[in-house]
Amino acid sequence: MITHDRIPHYYDWLSRYVQLSNWLAYRDRFAGFTMHKSLKPPGEPRDDRGGLRAGLEYCNDRMLAVAAEHGLPAAPRVLDAGCGFGGTMFHWQQRVGGRYDGLTLSKVQVDVGERHAHAQGIADACRFHRRSYDVALDPDYDAIVAIESLIHAPDLGWTIANLAGALRPGGVLLVLDDMATGDLDAARPADAALVRANWGCPGGLPSDADFRAAIEGAGLRVVAEEDFSPLLRVRGERLLARQERVLARLKRAVPLAPVRTIASAFLGGVVLERLRGSGDVGYRLIVARRPGEVA
Repeated sequence: MITHDRIPHYYDWLSRYVQLSNWLAYRDRFAGFTMHKSLKPPGEPRDDRGGLRAGLEYCNDRMLAVAAEHGLPAAPRVLDAGCGFGGTMFHWQQRVGGRYDGLTLSKVQVDVGERHAHAQGIADACRFHRRSYDVALDPDYDAIVAIESLIHAPDLGWTIANLAGALRPGGVLLVLDDMATGDLDAARPADAALVRANWGCPGGLPSDADFRAAIEGAGLRVVAEEDFSPLLRVRGERLLARQERVLARLKRAVPLAPVRTIASAFLGGVVLERLRGSGDVGYRLIVARRPGEVA
């Protein structure tokens, strides 16, 4: 099982693999993906396979637009909680300027992000920190972004309360994540157990209702929601079942920790993809605002 204390190692090995696959696919080791799903942005031709790049561009632009609709100031101060290689930070900084802090538990991600920021000449504007989003934070941010990261929180309510406390009055929290549409343990117990064991969320996959309750419990007001699920490209059940068997076999057969870690991550991803296809898991954006006026 990928327990919380193993998350740094989980993302270190996964990040090394991602750099290799990015180079093979794009001749770009950085390719700063913050999400690992293939989405078809609205208006894209049905047979266009733009994949990760097109979907990522859409998600980052859409989140930035929604944040602007709800008071994001010019040249904002932004925290990315679970920043990966910093793709969203770099995207927003290029669009609207501002200063950004990225938090990750992965040393590999910090090293890659810092190297890219230096190469782009924006190291002063985009900083990376190897630390948890559960540590105490200064109340210094106009916006906090969390993309596919809060499901790793041991206590979702605690984590969101901590992030909420780091927002300035009028600041916005944007959460984009896989969210169960109901009680996943009751509806799909076998798949729920596989997600828990292989996706780094030992507490199970929170539902959209869980996220709303944690957000409102932290004193924030939900101001917008969007369901990105219809944009997801979900592969067929037979293909997913075949990949699941291969990955499970690989994880059992190979004793090397890096191989087992990567196989585990992909196994969790395949199960989640099946749950999205069945409607038991959605890919949703929830935007919440801290009361008060933007300074």
